[in-house]
Amino acid sequence: METLTRSGIITLTSDFGLADAYIGIIKGVILSLFPKARLVDISHNLDPQDIQQAGYLLKTSVPYFPEGTVHLAVVDPGVGTSRRPILVQAREQFLIAPDNGLLTDFISPEAKIFHLNRPGFFLNHISQTFHGRDIFAPCAAHLAKGKRPEQLGEAIPDAVRLPRPQPEIQPGRILGQVIHIDRFGNLITNISKEQLPEKPLIRIMGKAISGISNSYDAPAGTLLAIIGSAGHLEISLARDSAAHRLKAGVGQAVELSNADG
Repeated sequence: METLTRSGIITLTSDFGLADAYIGIIKGVILSLFPKARLVDISHNLDPQDIQQAGYLLKTSVPYFPEGTVHLAVVDPGVGTSRRPILVQAREQFLIAPDNGLLTDFISPEAKIFHLNRPGFFLNHISQTFHGRDIFAPCAAHLAKGKRPEQLGEAIPDAVRLPRPQPEIQPGRILGQVIHIDRFGNLITNISKEQLPEKPLIRIMGKAISGISNSYDAPAGTLLAIIGSAGHLEISLARDSAAHRLKAGVGQAVELSNADG
């Protein structure tokens, strides 16, 4: 039987915010079942019901955790419906979330997917509106303590996947788009650093940016192109919010070409 490492770490990602008690209650459930758990908050300030945003944060965060970490993500507009609670074992990590596409980036031919359908691991009373507390949190605690995925649920062949827009490669140019906006207003695109031409010229909303900056250090109001920490092209505004000033959102088109033509 395969030996599965457990780190004792459980990460938490949600759109619950911090004004209500929801995330505190989830932590209470986990610690009641597994007092030695080490809880790490990735973010709880996601836009409400924004599955794509949650998926991006997980994709860029999970690789930096030790093998055997359990990642609990609750952005669940379908709570109370027939959508399944699932567990994905991928890249030596365990991810628990609603089956709504949140875990798209972790579903591959090598991943193992389980439908969390063993009520013995849930809380005794299941609310129609708070599966994060009643189903996801206790399953995360049991998994982190050492239960095997197949004890918690039935293996299934696939899960819901959301489309991931890819840059369109055309002769002499690349057409990409903004896929995430961070709290500083940086516009993170789906164009990777490997796709940059030798002398890149970036166009967005009628603005042109020549070359890639090495840092955000520039005179206030300067529009910059930079390679962010996730390895993607970002559009930034020095000491300001590019998203706010350009009135740009997720899905905004970005064009990349070679300045030498």
